[in-house]
Amino acid sequence: MAETLKGKVALVTGSTTGIGKGIAHCLASKGCSVVLTGLIEESKIEDFLQEFTSKYNGEFKFIPGDFLETTKTEQFAKDVLDAYPDGVDILVNNAGLPGRGLLESFPTEVWLDTLAVNLTAPFILTRAFFPSMKKKGWGRVINMASQMGLIADPGKSAYCASKAGLIGFSRVVAIEGARFGVTCNAVCPGYVDAPMGLSQVEKLASETGMTVEESKAEFADKRTPMGRLIPISEVAELIAFLCSDSASSISGTPIPIDAANMAR
Repeated sequence: MAETLKGKVALVTGSTTGIGKGIAHCLASKGCSVVLTGLIEESKIEDFLQEFTSKYNGEFKFIPGDFLETTKTEQFAKDVLDAYPDGVDILVNNAGLPGRGLLESFPTEVWLDTLAVNLTAPFILTRAFFPSMKKKGWGRVINMASQMGLIADPGKSAYCASKAGLIGFSRVVAIEGARFGVTCNAVCPGYVDAPMGLSQVEKLASETGMTVEESKAEFADKRTPMGRLIPISEVAELIAFLCSDSASSISGTPIPIDAANMAR
């Protein structure tokens, strides 16, 4: 697969930590140059880039982005196009907010922020890079949805709505790109061993007095038939496969990777 992605340019949002960072490393290992963006202190950016330049042969750029405001997301897209006038070959819309809270007390501001990052930003970025993908006759858009785009939990109205919307958006992009060599899929992880998922584990630990490791084991045992959290590496490898030519006929599909959770 390394050869199929060699020379491709990938943009991975939310790539400074967690799943996004794992995806960025995985695509870099397959031969991609990667545009990195996410929440990180400015003083740590050089060391962060060194993680990639010391291991891989591609080009790696960090471009700051703020996806809470439409105008700033649009400016970020322009900044990427300034760096890569031919656009990116692979767009991974991974940045996200959890947006948790029970419906009757859920703040409108949190709802709007969650949709801005989880749904509006992927729309703006896909719109920005879609024309160059069509022109080149090759492109991959991967939208990081969630099992919560297909099922639901209490307290996740904004998160579920945004991820379900992202799945619908992915289907439209897939149809519009179908004759131009551009695919679009929605990856739907379950409970991943990553910071966003682990926040629920840490909450359980604080409520029960268990250690974080004990809480993680109990959480996974109750939430997944496999009884384990999903490694970031498995999500990253799935995305790398979807970006390969071997997956050129897979498009418009929500793809769960959930340790059999939705099989129940």
